[in-house]
Amino acid sequence: FGSRAQRASPRLRVPAPRPSADPHAPAMDQTEKAFQKQDAVFIGSKRLLGKKSSRSVRYWRNVGLSFTTPKEAKEGHYVDKKCPFTGNVSIRGKILKGMVVSTKMKRTIIIRRNYLHYIKKFNRFEKR
Repeated sequence: FGSRAQRASPRLRVPAPRPSADPHAPAMDQTEKAFQKQDAVFIGSKRLLGKKSSRSVRYWRNVGLSFTTPKEAKEGHYVDKKCPFTGNVSIRGKILKGMVVSTKMKRTIIIRRNYLHYIKKFNRFEKR
């Protein structure tokens, strides 16, 4: 018997998880069910276990064709195997130029290209 406050079990306060400084800890931006990691980086290295480094080991490359590697690819935490800078995709074929219309899809954009070319002599447009 006793009052309701005495009968109630004490509630445990669980502190919120803090982001760790360990570079091998899972990143906070993991959105997939499986743990996302880069294929070219070995996470379980014995050398890196003793060292406390603020920078994590990250694989990135220079794709050539006068493209500079973005800062997000060098210092970011995203994992995308189809990214030309951090994945295993090579850039081949034509390079598109256009205006980005939408970036709503995941890892996909919609580009609007101006393919109509005006010919003054015939006063018409042609597709190029």
